[in-house]
Amino acid sequence: MEKPPEERHRVMTWMQRLKRVFNIDIETCERCGGKVKVIASIEDPDVIAHILKHLK
Repeated sequence: MEKPPEERHRVMTWMQRLKRVFNIDIETCERCGGKVKVIASIEDPDVIAHILKHLK
């Protein structure tokens, strides 16, 4: 029996969502093809803006 859409989307990880929507595979290293381990996720808009400001 297939799960309802709400339940299917709820169990997807951010990595799975990025891969599905944008075809971005953040689990694989672009240089060597090895497995990448995500150790942090920054989601606060103010913190993101602060970091991006320093990259300009």
